[in-house]
Amino acid sequence: MRIPTLAAAGAAAGAAAFLAPGILLSRMLHRAGFDPASDRLPAPFSVRITAIAPGRITLRRGPAGAPGAHLEPGRYLLEAARGRAFLGPVLESNGVVAIREFTPLDGDLRVGDFARLDPFAFPGDPREAHGIDFDEVEIPAPLGRFPAWYIPGRRETWAVMVHGKGANRRETLRLLPLLVEAGYPSLAITYRNDEGCPPAPHGRYTYGRDEYEELEAAVRFALELGARRILLVGYSMGGAICLSFMERSNLASRAAGFILDAPMLDLRSTVAHGARQRRVPLWYLAVSNRIAARRYRFNWDDFDYRRTAMDLQVPVLLFHGDADPVVPVETSDALAAARPDIVRYVRVPGAGHVRAWNVDPEGYADAVRAFLAALE
Repeated sequence: MRIPTLAAAGAAAGAAAFLAPGILLSRMLHRAGFDPASDRLPAPFSVRITAIAPGRITLRRGPAGAPGAHLEPGRYLLEAARGRAFLGPVLESNGVVAIREFTPLDGDLRVGDFARLDPFAFPGDPREAHGIDFDEVEIPAPLGRFPAWYIPGRRETWAVMVHGKGANRRETLRLLPLLVEAGYPSLAITYRNDEGCPPAPHGRYTYGRDEYEELEAAVRFALELGARRILLVGYSMGGAICLSFMERSNLASRAAGFILDAPMLDLRSTVAHGARQRRVPLWYLAVSNRIAARRYRFNWDDFDYRRTAMDLQVPVLLFHGDADPVVPVETSDALAAARPDIVRYVRVPGAGHVRAWNVDPEGYADAVRAFLAALE
């Protein structure tokens, strides 16, 4: 009996050794991808101010910095403990330090301060950021009441804007002035698991499978106030929420068009994209994906919206940066290639995740204006 027992023990140990890495990675995936608590920690002050001159600021990586954060192309909001500033493009760099355009906003930034780059680029709310009047409203939904910014306009088509995972309504502030300029009444909404909002009953993100209910409630809110059609705007996971709405809502026929910025069209592809960058072996990823789906009771196919996107029958303005480290640009490439009849694709060289505006605000604005003009 001794030999079979040892063999069984050896087999069990071998199986455990095989599965252990997958179990660990599945836990990491759940924590980073499904647990809202992972998104509530403030971003670290990852760059250090080493010089300030009129219109120019010099930055280098701080001890908590992600490599190259201060070198990222484009326009940002620079935030430090004692002040804020608008940060412009890189003027000079040797790969270690970067000299950038700089316009103080408030407070008292000093040499030696640590700071962070905020890609939302503007502070506060529509009024603070752009002088745009708005109302703070609450939208009733099945889980409770969800705050939203309401910006009035003259058109019968309303824009409903959905931020991405771990973001907030400020993500919409880069686009908002263009919608106001074109006369679109707009709602920048929140959804379950956002800070200050009702949590999901199971406490997890579901990449649109459940969050679409808050978008549906916002669309109903707009229709009750006189909207005839809806322009859906989605950033990253917000894009998935918009597409889930198209799959599941009986109000989907009211969609007039889409503006999608780095949309998460397929979670499995997104996870694989991150794994490739970290050189995770494919077999390791396959094991962890199966373990995660079983352990946390979800189906990967529930988070695949590629077919839904390809079946759309309304115009789409699609932005994606070719340096996106989060959502693979190839998923947007495929959508644009499959549906050139409805998709106006703006692929932005050098732009990271949801950074199309930051890298090329003028090109972004031109594309939005042309799209909105055609939508009329």
